[in-house]
Amino acid sequence: MGFLKLILRWVLITFAITITSYILPFIEISGETVFKKAGIAFLAGLILGLVNILIRPIIKLLAMPINILTLGLFNLIINTGMLWIVDYFVGNFRIFGFWGYFWSSILISTINVLLTRIFLNEKKYEKTEQNKEE
Repeated sequence: MGFLKLILRWVLITFAITITSYILPFIEISGETVFKKAGIAFLAGLILGLVNILIRPIIKLLAMPINILTLGLFNLIINTGMLWIVDYFVGNFRIFGFWGYFWSSILISTINVLLTRIFLNEKKYEKTEQNKEE
């Protein structure tokens, strides 16, 4: 993955966090100016990206048995936990209550998937012409 693509992913996750903060009452990004709010949103996007890269795979591996038993629904709880970690480390970024984390993680993930498909044209599990011929 190129550096420009990585930066674009960071901007997209930041945009998803910002949109979610305007839609849901559970999530709050506080700052005196718009630029400070944007900076906090970019920091939250960076921390969420790092948490998803570094911590999430380990948690998913450890939680694989319960994830199999729940047919993958435990991934929602894992996403909720990753968002809690971001809330813990980023000042002026607050999410209130378990359901706030839960619904925020669902909405952030949904918006991020949609934006990634639109701007990066990435579709998982799509067969390419080369795979179809084989």
